[in-house]
Amino acid sequence: MLVKLKILLLLVGTILSGEADFIAADFRTTKGDFTVSLDYVNSPLAVANFIQLAGKPDDILETPAGVPFLENAAHYAQSYYRPTIESDVARLPLRVERIESTPTMRGFYAIFQSNTYIGGVEGFALPNYHADITGEDRIRLQQVSFNPSKYRITLKYPRPWLDSSELMVKKAPMYRAIRVNRVETGIRFFSGSMTNDPLEHPGYQFQDELVRDLSNLNNPFGFPFNVAGVLAMDSLAPNRNGSRFFITSVAVPSFNGQYTAFGKVSTIPGLNVVRSIANTPSDINGTPDEEMVILDIKFRRGGITANAFMEGYHQGFLPGEIETLPLSIEQNENALELVIPLRPKSQNALFSTSDLRSYLGGTIEAQSPEQTSAERIDLTDFFGFAPKTFFRGFSTAMPTWPSREITLKKARLLLNTTSGTDRGKLNMTFNEGGTGGSYSIDMNIEQNVVGEDPRVVRSVGAGTFAATYDFSRSPYLGVLEITSFTGPLNAEQFSLHFDSSRFTNNPQVNPATLIRRFDARTTRAQLPFLSYSGVFQKIH
Repeated sequence: MLVKLKILLLLVGTILSGEADFIAADFRTTKGDFTVSLDYVNSPLAVANFIQLAGKPDDILETPAGVPFLENAAHYAQSYYRPTIESDVARLPLRVERIESTPTMRGFYAIFQSNTYIGGVEGFALPNYHADITGEDRIRLQQVSFNPSKYRITLKYPRPWLDSSELMVKKAPMYRAIRVNRVETGIRFFSGSMTNDPLEHPGYQFQDELVRDLSNLNNPFGFPFNVAGVLAMDSLAPNRNGSRFFITSVAVPSFNGQYTAFGKVSTIPGLNVVRSIANTPSDINGTPDEEMVILDIKFRRGGITANAFMEGYHQGFLPGEIETLPLSIEQNENALELVIPLRPKSQNALFSTSDLRSYLGGTIEAQSPEQTSAERIDLTDFFGFAPKTFFRGFSTAMPTWPSREITLKKARLLLNTTSGTDRGKLNMTFNEGGTGGSYSIDMNIEQNVVGEDPRVVRSVGAGTFAATYDFSRSPYLGVLEITSFTGPLNAEQFSLHFDSSRFTNNPQVNPATLIRRFDARTTRAQLPFLSYSGVFQKIH
């Protein structure tokens, strides 16, 4: 009830102020300019990542004594969490107010200036808690007068990224003077890549954001691609978002539920610019005949909710600091081995080259939180075709590991089942130990009758099952192995591709009952079902 009241007050305040909520991305290109309205409500991670790669300017804020420095930006005014006061920082005349009621808000503080100090603090970086997962000093404080009631605070938004064309970690804006890499004539154009390699990544990958209506569990995916001019992340597989993006020039409904949409071209003249880019002739690989460049992307925002959108907060859920791995080569019996000291809870990429000009590899592999041993690679095959080979590895810290958070204890798996024209529902309930449980299956099966319309026969069955769950493969991929069934079903293996429904801040979702939603895809197709989709819930 309290949350609903706060939302109502926010809506009333917005209406009374007459200011619409928006975050706009202004694209300046060699083919013309256009504006995209960013969907920061449904796709906050994609929006935060996009803004930071485009080079979000620092926030410069000033505050009088006793006022939280982020109040003007409404970052804390819109928080639904109860703040508590932390003890004074000994070396600074500041009190630090921290959000402690949820671990997802760790590391973000409101700063109060004390009345007991007269001196100055010039360019002082706050200790310990000033840095986020990028390893950068994000918050800096500077006194702008001898009156201790006025301070200037700089809030930085660094987004290190890996330039795979040079194998260098960079901090300069990526989306500045970047080419349109590829076009699907009349459908969409692609950018956000340094090499035009569909497997390229900026040193990290993050999860999809596909849910648009969390209150309707039967409709897990909205329909953003039913219109033209959609800005979306480009990826070849679930949860492989990085820096590559595309913008559609027409409606492509088949993209719904496949790509993370996070913006829409807001005007007809802007859509005409997008269409002129997407309609550019290209070769067989989609490389445009004409060089087209996105010169830069600038951002504007307005309204209470949009001003409250904190890129740094959502950055806490994105992969962070990129480090160069200290590789070594060791002799092991009759073979030379490349030793890769991997960090737990990280994403890692290994590159090789024989000429220091072109690089092979770079596929991201996940290092689970429990895996601490180094990886060893036999170099015999490498030296067989390239006697002189150089290696370089990179590791990106993962702030969260969503697939690890799944607990099968007293959980319920609700799946819609499909086999040709047959439709049904599978309800699986796990036991106290999470090692198995019972299930029921309800199918409507079409049977062909000669000379008449097909008639539907209802088939109901039940049984028990045993299961194991593996989260080590990826932060965003869990594998649920149904090892045995009794009753009408065969053993199945489900790939649980996670979306970010828990980050949408939708008040209609109760995190205590809806643990995580996923697109359940079978990796072994077995009768009687060919495909599944559904939700994963907890049982009280």
